[in-house]
Amino acid sequence: MYQKKVYWIGSLAFIVVLLIGASQFAYFLGDVTLTNLVQFLTPNSEGWAKWITGTAKMPLRLILLGITIALAWFLSGWAASILSMISFGVSFALGDFLLKPWVARPRPDPELINVVGSPSGFSMPSTFGVIYASTLGFILLLTLTTQKRSQIVRLLIGAICSLLLLIGLSARVTLGAHWPSDVIVAYLIAFMWGLFLIEIILPNFSKK
Repeated sequence: MYQKKVYWIGSLAFIVVLLIGASQFAYFLGDVTLTNLVQFLTPNSEGWAKWITGTAKMPLRLILLGITIALAWFLSGWAASILSMISFGVSFALGDFLLKPWVARPRPDPELINVVGSPSGFSMPSTFGVIYASTLGFILLLTLTTQKRSQIVRLLIGAICSLLLLIGLSARVTLGAHWPSDVIVAYLIAFMWGLFLIEIILPNFSKK
């Protein structure tokens, strides 16, 4: 029990430190280098990145949420499907309406990297990142914790979710809409909330 408390407190403190750092610095050490590397590896190919970005916007966002709810039910039952909705709703509200205006980190500077279009608003935590991690990330966490489906099925679903999360991160960086740290911190926030729901709340549902 003590180790779990240390884990949760330490994880929360780490995220808070990152958010405070982002409120003071326009980008972190390594952000520019990593962004240039990603953009170098995907030159003149923004079409796929725009399409991936669109999957987190309305109305495709609702389809993504629907798939998440269905997969959560498939992997771990009705309680998990309800928690998947809570994962999405709370993560989205926390990231977009509370943390983003508080951190108020500006979008990447076009003088430092290639920026496609004119992204508006603040950059951390990435709304795209929060949406992907609270849906695909939630399913990934379920595949690592549930035993209700075969290992092969869980590995396959988990691998697909992991790949899509990586592609999503690359897409936002390719477009210059976010620094890598913007998306990574968004992932961490939604992952931590999702893990709390799965490890702490879900077992209580199962006992009823």
